[in-house]
Amino acid sequence: MSSSMLWQEKARIGACPTEPGATAEPVGIVSQLHALRSRDDQSRASPKAFVARFTVINLVGAALVAAAWVEGLALKPYQADSSGMCFLITALFLWGLWRTFWRDWQAVRWIGNTLVYLGMVGTVLGLVVTVSALSVDQVQSFESFKAIIEAIFVGSGTALYTNLLACIGYLWLGTNAQLLARQEI
Repeated sequence: MSSSMLWQEKARIGACPTEPGATAEPVGIVSQLHALRSRDDQSRASPKAFVARFTVINLVGAALVAAAWVEGLALKPYQADSSGMCFLITALFLWGLWRTFWRDWQAVRWIGNTLVYLGMVGTVLGLVVTVSALSVDQVQSFESFKAIIEAIFVGSGTALYTNLLACIGYLWLGTNAQLLARQEI
């Protein structure tokens, strides 16, 4: 390839100016990187706008939690969970909101994914509680049958409520990340 053809190819992809003394406008991926950088600079330049958006988004979520509280639904997961996973999920979610406020998107992504896994672990724990109380020998009397049914309710509550809280936390953090920084968790 001759040097002039090489020069023209580099100019076409934006790697060098079109003429030896001229400057080239970035094209292709280079222009996209410049656009991303300027958009990131604009978002960092207005911390008041970020705080305002963060506040509005999370006030909407807090209003939904308050509505659940008024209806008597907010405490049910913590009352039904015998393993304490709901408290762990809530603490991790609050840590995720704190990291969202500080724009640590990598930590928010990790926390969101961890919430999903903790929901699955809570489901398995609930099933273990349920299955560990079941045995054929215990069905001999009505009292032991009542204990089995109670264990099924406790295990089901743990399984379902931990999964529910984890999904709500994941969606809440994901909404924050998407609306505040166009990040996916």
